[in-house]
Amino acid sequence: MCGIAGIIYKEKNVVGENGVQDMLSTLNKRGPDESGVFCDKQCVLGQTRLSIIDINSGHQPMVDEELSITFNGEIYNFKELKRDLEEKGHKFNTQSDTEVILKTYMEYGNKTPEHLDGMFAFAIWDSAKEELFMARDRFGKKPLYYTFVDGNFVFASEIKAIFKNGLIEKDKINTSAIDDYLHFGYIVPDKTIYQNIHTLLPAHYGVIKDGLIETNRYWNLEKKELDVTFEEAKAKIKSLLERAVEKRMLASDVEIGSLLSGGVDSTLVSYLAQKHLSQPLKTFSVGYEGYRNELPFARTASEKIGTDHHELPISYDVINELEKIISYMDEPHADSSNFPQHLISKMTAEHVKVVLTGDGADELFMGYGWYQQKWHMPRWRVDWKILNPFQAHQRAITIFRKYSRNKLIKTHKKIDSSFIKKIIGSLSDSFYKINIFDLSVYLPAQLLTKIDRTSMMHGLEARAPFLDTELAEYVYNLPNEFKISKTENKIILKEILAEIFPKEFVYRKKQGFGAPVQEWLKEKKMIDLVNKTLEGDNPMYNFIDKKTTLTVRDNFYKNKRNHAQKLWLLLSLGLWFEKHSGTY
Repeated sequence: MCGIAGIIYKEKNVVGENGVQDMLSTLNKRGPDESGVFCDKQCVLGQTRLSIIDINSGHQPMVDEELSITFNGEIYNFKELKRDLEEKGHKFNTQSDTEVILKTYMEYGNKTPEHLDGMFAFAIWDSAKEELFMARDRFGKKPLYYTFVDGNFVFASEIKAIFKNGLIEKDKINTSAIDDYLHFGYIVPDKTIYQNIHTLLPAHYGVIKDGLIETNRYWNLEKKELDVTFEEAKAKIKSLLERAVEKRMLASDVEIGSLLSGGVDSTLVSYLAQKHLSQPLKTFSVGYEGYRNELPFARTASEKIGTDHHELPISYDVINELEKIISYMDEPHADSSNFPQHLISKMTAEHVKVVLTGDGADELFMGYGWYQQKWHMPRWRVDWKILNPFQAHQRAITIFRKYSRNKLIKTHKKIDSSFIKKIIGSLSDSFYKINIFDLSVYLPAQLLTKIDRTSMMHGLEARAPFLDTELAEYVYNLPNEFKISKTENKIILKEILAEIFPKEFVYRKKQGFGAPVQEWLKEKKMIDLVNKTLEGDNPMYNFIDKKTTLTVRDNFYKNKRNHAQKLWLLLSLGLWFEKHSGTY
C-alpha cells in the first residue's frame, strides 16, 4: 500500500520536485518503506511505498517509454493479466503489479480499470499526449483527491497532502458538506469538506488535459435477479468467497493476518484464510470489558479455527487517542468505531503488514437493522417515487433531522440529493434502493474511509474479500429472501457458517463494532474536553449555532434527552475544526 501525489503544471519547464516532496512528507505513514519522485517538463509524480509485492524491484513512480505511473493498492489478477499481455508481445522487467497496470494501459487505454481486479487509485502521465489518466477501484477502497489551482492540477491520496504543495494552503469550507455531516455523521462521496477539493468517485476514471478534467464511470452494479435455488446460491457463495480470500493471500510477499471479532463475517474470512496456511494464522481482536464485549466470541472462533490469536481490552481513557485520530482524519467523521479500529490497526501492525477484514458483508447481505425495519414499519411501504430516500431508510441512520439541522447550521444549504437520485436510478424495489445506497454512499464515505485512514495511520494494508467484484455482483443479484426475513438477516451467510460452527454461536444477537459513547461522555476528563471544546470560540461556530449546540450538551448531561450520538458528533466536529484551523 502506498501514498500517491502529483502536480500537472500549467506552464512547462518550470517544474521542480519540492512541491511533491513536501506532499509526500504528509503521506509517509501510508508508505513508510521508501519514497520516490518522477519529474519531467510539466508533470511531477510522487509516491511513498509500503512494500508488499516484489519488495526489491517494484519501485515507484515507474517509467516505461512515454508513460509514468504512481499507484496505491493491490491488483489481485496481475499474474493472469501479465500472461495475457506477454502473449500480446509486452515485455516485463519486474514482478510487480504496478508494471502490469502500466502495460495494461499501453494495450487498453481508458478501458484499463475494467481489466483490473483489486483495490486501487493510480495516475498515469503520458508525456507524448501531455495527458494524465486517473482511476479508482469499484467500491472506493483506496482514496484519491484533486483540485485545480490557477490552472495547475494537484492530486493526492489524502487531502492533507494537497495543502502542502506550495500552490494552495487553505480552502473555503463547504457548508453543504457540513449539512451532510450533521445528517449522517459523514460526508456524501461526491463532495468534501472543502469547496474546491474534490474526490474521484469509486468506479470512475478521469482524464486531465489542458487544465480540464473529464470523468466517466466504468462499472456499476447492474440489477439482474438470478434464478437459482437457495442451496445453489449457498454453494456458489462458498466457492466465490474462498477464491476471494485466496486471491488476497496470494497477492503478497509478506505475512498476512486477519481481524477476528467473532462475528459471522470475520469468522468466515479467518476460517477460509487458515485453510490456505500450514502455520497458524495471526488473528486480532479488541473489546470493551462490560460493554458489547465480543472478546470471548473471538476466542471461541480462534480456538476452533486454530489461529495465533492476539487481543486488546480497551479502557475508557480515550482522549489522547481520540485527538490523534481526529488530527489524522482530513474531514469530519463521527463514527465512534474509529477509536477501536485505530487501536486494533495499531496492534495488528506490530505483527503483520497486511490484514484481512470482514468489511462489506453487511452491505451486500443486508446485515443492518434498517432492512428489518422495512418489514415492521408501515411508513416504509410508501411508494419510493413519492418518498425521498433521505426520508425513508436514512431516517434510521439520521443523527440530526431536517428541523434540527435548520436550527443548527447557520448558512443552510439543502442537501443535494442529485447524486443519490442518480445512483438509485430506476430501481423499483425499495430493498434494492436501500441496498444500493449502502453500497454506493455509506460504504465508501463512512466505512471504507474509516478503514483506510485508521489502518494507514499505522502502515497497515486492509483487504476485504467480501468486496471481491465477482462475489459482490453475484450476491447483489440474489433474491432478497436469501438474505433477509422478518426475524433474521444475512440468512445465507449464517447458514454457511452454521455448517462449521454451533448454531448458538452463529445466531446470537449482532453487537457491532461501536464504542460506549454514552459512558465515555460521562467520564470526568471527557466532560472537561466537551466543555472546553464547545464553550469557547470554536471556529465551527462560524458555520453552526453555538446556542443550539450547547442545548444539545445540556440536555444530555441533565438526562433530558439521550443525545449521546448528537453530542459525540458535535464534539468531533469541534475538535476537527480546532485541529485543522490552518486549512480554511
